[in-house]
Amino acid sequence: MMLALAGFQLAFALLGTALTLPTIEAKKGLLSFPVLQKRSQSVNLRKRDNVVALGNVSTLTYLIRLEIGTPPQPVEVVLDTGSFELWVDPTCATAATQGQEEKCNASGRYVPGQSSTYVDKGAKQHIGYGKGGAELNYAADSILVPGSNSQPLRNVVFGVGVNTTELAWGVGGIGHGNGFNLHYNNLIDELHAQGITQSKAFSIALGGQYSETGGTIIFGGVDTKKFGGKLHKFDNMPPQIEGSKEGPWRYWVQMKSVGITTPTKVVATYEYSTMPALLDTGSTWSYLPQHIFDSLQDDFNATLSEDGSLEVPCSIVDQPGTVDFTFGDLTIQVPYSEFISQLEPGYCALGVLPRKGSYDRAVLGDSFLRSAYVIFDQTNQHLYMASYHDCGTNEQILSGEVGAALNLTGQCHSGHHLFASIPMCWIIVPAAFVLWVLALFL
Repeated sequence: MMLALAGFQLAFALLGTALTLPTIEAKKGLLSFPVLQKRSQSVNLRKRDNVVALGNVSTLTYLIRLEIGTPPQPVEVVLDTGSFELWVDPTCATAATQGQEEKCNASGRYVPGQSSTYVDKGAKQHIGYGKGGAELNYAADSILVPGSNSQPLRNVVFGVGVNTTELAWGVGGIGHGNGFNLHYNNLIDELHAQGITQSKAFSIALGGQYSETGGTIIFGGVDTKKFGGKLHKFDNMPPQIEGSKEGPWRYWVQMKSVGITTPTKVVATYEYSTMPALLDTGSTWSYLPQHIFDSLQDDFNATLSEDGSLEVPCSIVDQPGTVDFTFGDLTIQVPYSEFISQLEPGYCALGVLPRKGSYDRAVLGDSFLRSAYVIFDQTNQHLYMASYHDCGTNEQILSGEVGAALNLTGQCHSGHHLFASIPMCWIIVPAAFVLWVLALFL
């Protein structure tokens, strides 16, 4: 979720405070807990009297669950690599759709007056995002994750929403913190400073659109059963021009090209698709320059809808084509089944929108990241990527040494991701039929 340029640094220094989370799974040197999937209900995007811009709608959102205060109050926040602060309590009535408002009301609230360990930090700030914004008061309190055996972390600093617009959840920003975009330690900084992790690095596997188990985030570690073969290392590029100014530090990587492999194995690479790309779990959609958006529209024979989406027949979701993103010598092939989303029954759209502005930059959101396994290494300013597969769990600690992730080998084969992303009914029904046929002959 891209932060606006203005107001991204606090006007005060929160020295000595911590923004830290324990997790459900804990071993010395790393912390791991699940990434929750929340799917919004149909929002009637195509009705002429109720057209909602697709960029304001999150059909599938990835969240983490926290408990804040004493006694603990459960809340859910968006897992967001595109921002760098934690805040809670959005104004649900201003969410983009009624479905999102209902999800917001069910995501939990933090009430400062109901916590005996709440401290008012006496600071306020406005944070702007690619869509919507939040007026925040800053607090300090205890935070833990449900299911953890750890003691609550004390005096954790975070924002409490006073008035927000077009946001259905609070935000768990895990971007660059102290010394980059903030004057105090954020989550990544504090986990390392307290010795909980050996590096300021974390890895994310979002899981497929139809995954039954959701995804995983590991602070200080890697799961070698979430990818196959070797990881590829890339420089985390410095701040890029956003609008007319230099933006904050983000997870920018140099993208070599964008293309497509059709179901008939025809391969096309789009011109002028070499550019910096932001890896942003807080963005449901991927944003590409207009000329690439137009090329995708042509190759999919898609229809531009009133909501800004590229509508395609839902029947092509099952076809074995891919949208291809290349970084150096690594190509992440995103299956149609992950790049196309069903927004309403019978209404499917590509997971891409045109990037506004005259400069060439890309934002690669969840429609891309579901098919990638990514390590975000702030210790050495590197990003590591491989194609996502799911063949179980084998978590390994990631040290702070340069290139440490290159010593780890993924244990999955290429076929594992297919089954992770297919709706279970597509597997169970044929399997039951096969068993029935076998029973006739046994």
